[in-house]
Amino acid sequence: MFQEIPVYDDHVIAFKAVGRLTHDDYQAFLPKLEPIIEETGRVSLLLELENFHGWDLAAAVDDYRFAERFAKNFVRIAIVGEKRWERWLAVLAKPFTEAEVRYFDRDQLSEAWDWLREPFREADTEAESAPLPTWRSVLAPTDFSPHAERALQRAVDVARRYQAGLTLLHAVEEVIAYDELYDPLEGGFGYPIAYSDIELTQLRMDAARERLEKLAAELDLPEVKVEVTLGTPRGAILSYVEAQRVDLVVMGSHGRRGLARLLGSTTHAVLNTARCEVLSVPLPAGTGEQTES
Repeated sequence: MFQEIPVYDDHVIAFKAVGRLTHDDYQAFLPKLEPIIEETGRVSLLLELENFHGWDLAAAVDDYRFAERFAKNFVRIAIVGEKRWERWLAVLAKPFTEAEVRYFDRDQLSEAWDWLREPFREADTEAESAPLPTWRSVLAPTDFSPHAERALQRAVDVARRYQAGLTLLHAVEEVIAYDELYDPLEGGFGYPIAYSDIELTQLRMDAARERLEKLAAELDLPEVKVEVTLGTPRGAILSYVEAQRVDLVVMGSHGRRGLARLLGSTTHAVLNTARCEVLSVPLPAGTGEQTES
């Protein structure tokens, strides 16, 4: 399936491709993308691959027809992935577009965004040189656990003090079906497909958004954005930071269970990778600490 990544820039669009793409995915995706391209004109595109397993035949035809129709509209296309075979997608795409196409590993996400924005930098010079308020945009990732509340309290305090916009972000990891040998189920054309239950994934995303909206409504702030994205917490946070040019990420710094992925190794990864400022909020000693079993 496709998921749109909200982007701060006018001339850059970004989407995440998850799992195995089908004809139905393109039928839902293209009507959203085509008006953006037609309105904006020349754009750069970031395609982030998350647990990606290729296309079925009908989807491949859809992709070819789309590339043929909008071949002259793309300035640069960045493909961000994590598998060796995905590098070939950049090579295969070049004959079908006039755009520059490059592949970037996931740990080169910042470089991919810089490369995409480069052709439009002169148009953005005036906006970038204008004085900006300190911490105008604050991101608070959460998994709804009690431990995440402390970091959120700090994020709300910062947003209030600096009159900054606050965004609550939750990552939903894809549901993968395995066989009795714990191997991903096989799909067509020989791809080792890890099929996601699309309906279940959508239900989880809808439930997460509902919880985020309820949480946002309880905060003493004039406006709070909520974002639900597919993927790992680390990837979701870093992707959103780059796409939206976030000024500050506020995260907890401990966690053994539940928050371990989000506030443990994820916090470490964000601290060492994100180009914005990151505020790590420690948990009080003896609060919520659990020993791994």
